[in-house]
Amino acid sequence: MNKLTFSSLLLASSLLVGCGADDNDDDGAGYVRVLHASPDAPNVDVLIDGEAVLTNVAFQQGSGYLMVEEGQRDVALRVSGTDTIALSATLSVSDDGYYSVIAQNAVASLELEVLDDTLRYENDSTDVTVVHASPDAGNVNIYVSASGADLPATATLSDVPFDANATLADVAEALYQVRITGADSSAVVYDSGEVSIASDVTLVAVNSVKGASPVSLLAWTTTVTPVLDNKAEVRIVHAVDAVTVDVFANGGELLSDFAYKDTTEGYVSVAAGDLAVAIAAADAGIESALSNLSATLTLERGESYTVIAAGDVNDLTNAQLIVLTDTRKATETTQAYVRLVHAASAPAADPVDIFVAAAGSDVSNATPNFNDVVLGQNTGYVELAPASYDVVIAADGATTAAVPNTSGLTFAAGDVVTAIAIGNSVNNLEPIVLDDKR
Repeated sequence: MNKLTFSSLLLASSLLVGCGADDNDDDGAGYVRVLHASPDAPNVDVLIDGEAVLTNVAFQQGSGYLMVEEGQRDVALRVSGTDTIALSATLSVSDDGYYSVIAQNAVASLELEVLDDTLRYENDSTDVTVVHASPDAGNVNIYVSASGADLPATATLSDVPFDANATLADVAEALYQVRITGADSSAVVYDSGEVSIASDVTLVAVNSVKGASPVSLLAWTTTVTPVLDNKAEVRIVHAVDAVTVDVFANGGELLSDFAYKDTTEGYVSVAAGDLAVAIAAADAGIESALSNLSATLTLERGESYTVIAAGDVNDLTNAQLIVLTDTRKATETTQAYVRLVHAASAPAADPVDIFVAAAGSDVSNATPNFNDVVLGQNTGYVELAPASYDVVIAADGATTAAVPNTSGLTFAAGDVVTAIAIGNSVNNLEPIVLDDKR
């Protein structure tokens, strides 16, 4: 099980850090920290009494405690790079008071949730505050247990709705595991893996932006550290012509009778860490797989991967595994993101030139968008304006490009797509087009 130590991760965090307040006895001042937990809101500047104290804060980012004057303080969120105030509220700050301000909910219902941390901050004990700030998760059960323990029969916090919070007081400093299920289910949808709690921490459940889990936890102290679900997800693509295979994972059969051009239906959820993958001709057994096409993949928590078996016709012995880390959400929702992968075994297709042009364009005299792409390489995710495109893959240096291998592909705003070129002849290349979007 992967281990996370909050204290070490937080020290290494590169997120926004506010001014430290531990030993500050200034009269007439309190302390405020702010967290951006609205999944579809843009980056914001945080204003207190009209002055920017934080700038360009993204979803899942936040600050440590910032010293502010006591009294009625106006807290506002301004869309970064504009004069637009997205939300404002009045916060009553007491002398030596400590407050957490969470910008939460979808942007259409954006709100500020304020937690008074004063007693927890000053009680000289280790407290864990849990906040449900994931608008898409529904009511949940939250289990906090010793690391590695079975899921307890009774939830630590039951039927927790969005916008609720609770504090677990005077928690022993130890190794823990946090798991989340739906309120009416025992199926774990989030698992923190092993975490070390050695100081006060606020755990904020927010919408996840990657991986299989719908939620992630943010560990919030003087900085904010995302704690992704302790699973990864894998998608497998068969691009070796004329051979049906069985696929093994960590010694067990994962897929049987997997044919050329087959892909898994979506992603398979697996534990983060090392995953031994082996592929053999159907019914040949795992020993054959280990002696032909096998590898150990190191899978990071919360990440998504595409694994492509690519090679010449009926030749598993010399085939290769192409391992890609996938993006599951568009960076800019007004654009489409497309990744092209070379998995074609044709000798004349190593290397190739790749053209991406408006649908129906003549690219015979155009400059390739990607030159000399060899088997196993990919273009990375390319940002494209929403439109229809032809993707043309031609033998390297050909003056007349091949016919479009993928014609009239229409990409909408927010699309995230992987197109894999396969085939054993430069004249019969074809794509496998996969939707990467969560």
